[in-house]
Amino acid sequence: MIPRKAILGNELMREIIAIRVDTLWKMLGYRKAGFLPDPSEEGATGRYDNKGAIFIPGGLIYQDVDEKSIRYERYGNIEADAFRKKIREAMRFDNATLLYGDGMVSGINLDSGFFSKAARKIYTYKKAAFRRIKTIGKGIPLEISSDDIIRSHCPTYMKPPYGTRTRISTCIAVALIDSPMYFAYCKTELNFTGSQSRKFSATLDRAREPAVSKSGAVLFPPYIVVCHDTRYKEAAYTGLTRILGIGRFGEFASFTLEEVSKTLLAEAQRKKQHICPDDIFASYNGLDIVGVLRVYAPTNPGRRLLKYDLHIVSPAKDLGLDVDRLARKSRIRYHVPRERKTGASRSRNGSGCPDETGKETRSDRQ
Repeated sequence: MIPRKAILGNELMREIIAIRVDTLWKMLGYRKAGFLPDPSEEGATGRYDNKGAIFIPGGLIYQDVDEKSIRYERYGNIEADAFRKKIREAMRFDNATLLYGDGMVSGINLDSGFFSKAARKIYTYKKAAFRRIKTIGKGIPLEISSDDIIRSHCPTYMKPPYGTRTRISTCIAVALIDSPMYFAYCKTELNFTGSQSRKFSATLDRAREPAVSKSGAVLFPPYIVVCHDTRYKEAAYTGLTRILGIGRFGEFASFTLEEVSKTLLAEAQRKKQHICPDDIFASYNGLDIVGVLRVYAPTNPGRRLLKYDLHIVSPAKDLGLDVDRLARKSRIRYHVPRERKTGASRSRNGSGCPDETGKETRSDRQ
């Protein structure tokens, strides 16, 4: 499966996670006050992600919901800091943000019906084409629904009915997973001329390449990133972030900020991962919060395999984030009260962490 650096090693994900850390402190304050939203409720958001977001490589989109061509602000080749500021500004708008190598546009309303139909037809035809038994039978088992496609690109704890953001982002991911078939569908459905076909095929190919800054930093990868405003699971403290289109059908990743519980420790042990003091994103009121990246294996439409890779994300090593600086600003912003330091929180999870030589250490070693 795809390595975590390919998913996290870009400015888009760094900024999104930094915004999620800001939200984390609001949720920790809510928990202390007894106002933490239920896992199934919306509202697990802060100042910068209160509307959720969908970030899509712009070359995948030919037109908006009103069948108008996409126009975007061209900023040329910019550096990472300027790009991250634009991402934070884009999070203020509803609907989708389209990313291009030389610009972006926010607040684009897309036709969910068009992309749902595209995904359904493509995978229905693929299922029929690769069917070994040539007789159709009475059950007509070839039809694939959009719910089948969504189910294969969501963690098992995300249950239907699926919202608009979940539906449209997952169905658009077909453009990255099966680009030739998506192009063929668009060409037929939108009745492209020869010049339109050539132009759109070129933009599709460019959308499959990462965007790079002047200094060589990766600004955004050729993936779809969805910022949900619902926690979906009890252990998570901010909205779920899904990364789609990273490989074959059903292959996707999720990022969550979760409390270090017995369940997570057992899961990390099964996946041969260690939770070390440097992995802590926040410690407050007896809780340690870590970043968890899960990368799910490919599957078939309608199914969700339990096979996945788990990575404990280090804020400094993997993302270059100064979580202490972020915490100071966020606690002031959300009026999170101070707590009495006990000295136990950041040290209690050090057991089993590898040292610089790769050997495991013990927390009781002098």
